Amino acid sequence: MSRNPSSSLRVLIVGVVVAAMVYGAAVTLALTGNLGSAMAIVVLIVGAVLLPVALFIVRRRIWTPLTEIEWAIRRVSEGDLSTQVPVTRDDELGTVGTHFNHMTRVLRDRAEEQGRFAAAGELLGGVAHEVNNPLMAIASHAELRLADGNLPAEQRNEMQSILRQAQRAAKLLRGLLRFVRAGEKRAAAVNMNDVVRSAIDLVSYRFTIDEISIEGRLDPDLPTVVGDANRLEQVIVNLLSNALDALRSVKPPRRLTVDSFSDDSGSRVCVTVTDNGPGVAPEIAQRLFRPFASTKGIRGTGLGLYISRQLVREAEGELDVVKQDEPGARFLVWLPSARHAVPTAPAVAPQAPSPPAAPKASLAGIRVLLVDDEELIRRPMGRFLTKRGAEIREAGDGESALTRLQEGYDPHVILADLRMPRMDGAELYERLQKDHPALAERVIFLSGDITHLASRGLAEVPRDRVLVKPVELAELERRIAAFVQEKAA
Repeated sequence: MSRNPSSSLRVLIVGVVVAAMVYGAAVTLALTGNLGSAMAIVVLIVGAVLLPVALFIVRRRIWTPLTEIEWAIRRVSEGDLSTQVPVTRDDELGTVGTHFNHMTRVLRDRAEEQGRFAAAGELLGGVAHEVNNPLMAIASHAELRLADGNLPAEQRNEMQSILRQAQRAAKLLRGLLRFVRAGEKRAAAVNMNDVVRSAIDLVSYRFTIDEISIEGRLDPDLPTVVGDANRLEQVIVNLLSNALDALRSVKPPRRLTVDSFSDDSGSRVCVTVTDNGPGVAPEIAQRLFRPFASTKGIRGTGLGLYISRQLVREAEGELDVVKQDEPGARFLVWLPSARHAVPTAPAVAPQAPSPPAAPKASLAGIRVLLVDDEELIRRPMGRFLTKRGAEIREAGDGESALTRLQEGYDPHVILADLRMPRMDGAELYERLQKDHPALAERVIFLSGDITHLASRGLAEVPRDRVLVKPVELAELERRIAAFVQEKAA
């Protein structure tokens, strides 16, 4: 019968301990005179020879490997995920070293993936800005045309269609930015129906491509929960994405069902995501929510469900999968309900403003400095605000804006784009804070990507002073009027 090689270290330790005990007992007997002098000398000589040998073996087999592992752990804690420990033996410490090396390889692979995700988020932010600028130009020109009371009916319908599509594209971009840049955790009362709708919007492009029908019912009287809306959306998006991936492996009809409801007492809210795909294989069911458990091969990180469960548990809820008699998988997200309701905006399609017979001069006497490097955005905004009675000056960047201010122009509002060449909105704001604090308080920021406010030194700027492109001109008018009225109060 062969011995397990991994037990050799235990045999060594036991042998050294037993030998040390026998040697200690022999020395004790020799010192007390219970052994003859010759035997005592032999024991001392043998001990003097064997003790260094035993110490050498212990150092080589135990102390040195432990030191190497300790050093490797310290390196990993400092961020070096390429660290590996030498594995030269098939004992317990060799097994520990093998597992350690595997762990660092997995962590390194996951870190590279996360790095790519972060880079994609940065790229998406830049793309969002570049796309939102033309979207705002398109939407602004459409709104200006719709404000013309003499516009023929056919052209009005076309302009309304253009405006709706521009707003739809902008909504998708905002959703993507919100998803990839969750930012700081912000706990608040959340309507899970709104979270589900936003998550479905983000993955809806796949429904037609993969021939998937979406069904289910969202309880209109669903109690609110307390949590971070962005992180809860991340959970639902992950569950939806997993279901969509699973459905691709089965033939149509492919069904995805999303429901929301509360328990009988109203103390808990549940969102379920169900598909008629192949379901969860028994061999992975037990470790489904553990790190790096994936059924997607190299396409999956194995972290989605693990992170999702942690996010749900942070909100004092639970994420689990339930067995079904029919094919498919069913995931449940349970969350404790809040005790107060959150008002939600009705989900209606954006409508173009009705053509006024004579535009109201709601901004009469208000001086506005428009600072944006995109002329196709400045001009329609300027024309619209001028029709509302505002006095408009334009600048193509922060430096031009400072020149306007140095020439004596005293605006009530400085509407500044966040990203511009030469001097952007953040730099303009910093200069005004330093040299003209009163003017800095009149700045309203306009940007296609507001997720980097903190990194640009604008973390303390109230969100009501930040407008997300593309902004409807009517909304821009309302915000400017409210801003000036608040400052005058």
